[in-house]
Amino acid sequence: MRSYEEPIHVLFSDQPRQFIWRGRLLLVKEVQGRWSRSTAWWRHPEPGTGDLTREREVWRVEAGNGSHRGVYELAHSVGDEDWVLQAVSD
Repeated sequence: MRSYEEPIHVLFSDQPRQFIWRGRLLLVKEVQGRWSRSTAWWRHPEPGTGDLTREREVWRVEAGNGSHRGVYELAHSVGDEDWVLQAVSD
């Protein structure tokens, strides 16, 4: 998998349904997994929160637009609406 950490827009309804990455709309065909992980405060500081760790929710999905499909890891910090494309394997 290649790492990216690029911002994306996700349509979410119980799970990711579609997302826009680099101007392309990708439809989620299958959710392959979901997990949470904590990150240390010094990696993603949140000034003024007092939290020493942040929890990040990660979804691994198969998605595509037409004939092109790939496996994508979509992530966001719990309580935050901003999503990133964490990694891609195509």
